Amino acid sequence: MGKGLTGAQRAAVVGADEGTGRLGARVEVCLRLVAAGLAVPHGRGGHHAYYLTSEGRRVRAELAAKGAGKDREPAQEPVREQGGGFVADDGSGKVAPSPRRAAEVAAAWEGLLQIRRVLMDGAADRPAPWEKDRCVHAVCLALEATGCPPARPERAGYTVTEGPEPDTARAGWTGPDGTGPLLRMAALLADRGWQATDHRTRDGEPFLLISPRR
Repeated sequence: MGKGLTGAQRAAVVGADEGTGRLGARVEVCLRLVAAGLAVPHGRGGHHAYYLTSEGRRVRAELAAKGAGKDREPAQEPVREQGGGFVADDGSGKVAPSPRRAAEVAAAWEGLLQIRRVLMDGAADRPAPWEKDRCVHAVCLALEATGCPPARPERAGYTVTEGPEPDTARAGWTGPDGTGPLLRMAALLADRGWQATDHRTRDGEPFLLISPRR
């Protein structure tokens, strides 16, 4: 299907937010993608955001594999937040502090809820399929959106890494006694569609194994 798209449409598909699938192209480009079955609008009162459908994400993967991004038209390239999409904070220190961070997290979380509703017939109480493919990103966003702090050298906080199985993540706490914070994290995640079970390493360090709620 990607062969019939214009350069602007290909750029919009390839440039959609990696996490939510939200398009950043002009409205007329988004409407063409909606007509092609590659995007859906979400919103009220004429104020819509546009998101890739499952077919749109499939076409995006196809275009990316073929290097479709090379023929983007610079004047029509979609606008991307933070120069390349929202990056969830996993507590590793890779995300730099920013005075805009709280607003960016809130916007990313709202976008996530919107795409859940779009893809799951209005339901937003469990992870969408793309979240399962990006467990670490989705779990970190869920935690940060609740105000749970990611780890920093000067403070205790959560760390999230890939879990031992597909569609899972592992979360720890850097403070001296992580049991209480991890239990609170498990409760926060349960309210956002994830299930977390508590475990301990051989050295007795507590951690959570997190997976999408079935």
